[in-house]
Amino acid sequence: MRSIGNFFTGTIKANFNLTKQFALLSFFCILIIGTISNYLVCELITDKVLLRDATLSRDFIHSVIASEGTWQMFLDTPNSSTANWPNTATEWALDSFFSHVAMMPDVVRAKVYAKDRSVIWSSDPKELVGENIEANEELDASLKGELIFNSGVIGNDIKDEHKSLLDHKKKGTLFIETYIPIWNKAQSRVVAAVELYRAPRDLQESIIQSQRFIWTGSLCGGVLLFLSLYWIVNRAALVMANQQRRLIRAQSLSVIGQTASAITHAMRNPLSSIRACAEMSLTDDLEGVRESALEIMGETDRMDRWAREFLQFSVINTNSPEYLDLNDLVRTVLKEHETVLDRMAISVQLDMVAAQLPVNANASPLSQVLGNLIMNAVEAMGENGELKISTSLDSHCNHAVVSITDNGPGLLEEIKDKLFQPFATTKPTGTGLGLALSMHLVEHYSGILEILNEPGRGVTATVRLPLLGGPL
Repeated sequence: MRSIGNFFTGTIKANFNLTKQFALLSFFCILIIGTISNYLVCELITDKVLLRDATLSRDFIHSVIASEGTWQMFLDTPNSSTANWPNTATEWALDSFFSHVAMMPDVVRAKVYAKDRSVIWSSDPKELVGENIEANEELDASLKGELIFNSGVIGNDIKDEHKSLLDHKKKGTLFIETYIPIWNKAQSRVVAAVELYRAPRDLQESIIQSQRFIWTGSLCGGVLLFLSLYWIVNRAALVMANQQRRLIRAQSLSVIGQTASAITHAMRNPLSSIRACAEMSLTDDLEGVRESALEIMGETDRMDRWAREFLQFSVINTNSPEYLDLNDLVRTVLKEHETVLDRMAISVQLDMVAAQLPVNANASPLSQVLGNLIMNAVEAMGENGELKISTSLDSHCNHAVVSITDNGPGLLEEIKDKLFQPFATTKPTGTGLGLALSMHLVEHYSGILEILNEPGRGVTATVRLPLLGGPL
């Protein structure tokens, strides 16, 4: 984790794992935001559906009142304190309205209140007609003209007035409590109120399906978003890691280049003098002198080769890249190494694609790369080896590919992870700069150098270079 200082300065500890930290943080953010959003959306949709249901119930009751003129009966209704309430004439006049209310779909219980909050009619036989109801906020608001609705689940609500609903519907069923104001004909004042308890199973199923759809869609969207962001960040982390490796390698090569420049200039002049003396001694007939001269020449040639390898790290070819056919370059390099291959009795199997493989590079550096890979293969196999060289296009037809395969013993475990590090070598007379230099040159032309090790079966070195002009 970051410390407070690191958070503000932007520095990150060395063990910070971008992909892991992003996966955890994004997962919890998406989970929390998705859960809260879904809950709010579900609540909003449920409220809208219940409001619509309450509005339809209100409109139905108002249409019945308007068609039958029932509102006039409510105006003539006596107070609950009147001795002759209820009377037969009033009950008969309101009977049609009450039957409509009782027959509404999914009605569990219904009551009608007068303006003074007394019960005019109730579908529950336990309710006493004419009884005055105690303080009830929902009823008071309805008698002031507001459409009030509440919802709950039968058996889960703590109100005493809801407990009797268990006698009508099973526990766990949604119920809607609605208070509907009844207005006079002029819509100027409220003359009564209707209380409905409904248990609409179809509406409950619709709400559950809507919520299930919202949660399922949100879950799928959240997973898709998480996977997309994770892929992008993981890809970015790989790119940054690769760039970091290249930066480290470039810094190492820069130091080597500076050292190489100094060493090279100090070595080449003495080597030239030694070789000149050795050439002069070849004119002598003394056998010992000849052997010494040949040894001097061999050693100076080896030192000169080291000097050239060091120098390559300090100076990258600055000439402008030119058109090259990779097939022609492979043939040229093989011709240059023909003598060594024949002396070692190496059989060469050449498999080249018929089409040209144009690349934008310089012949000399690429020849050095291919020659170095061929000589590594020859040294790994020894005499009577089998060398396979092939050229081809990659699967997307936008890179030219050269593969060099030997049938040697393969790479040792302790060296295969250090192949491209400078000075890593198993050869007693090697500098360990060959593959590092080859990688350096191939990447200079935006290419890729890969080494595939098959223990006991050999090594395959593959060079991939961008085709000139794009895919064929």
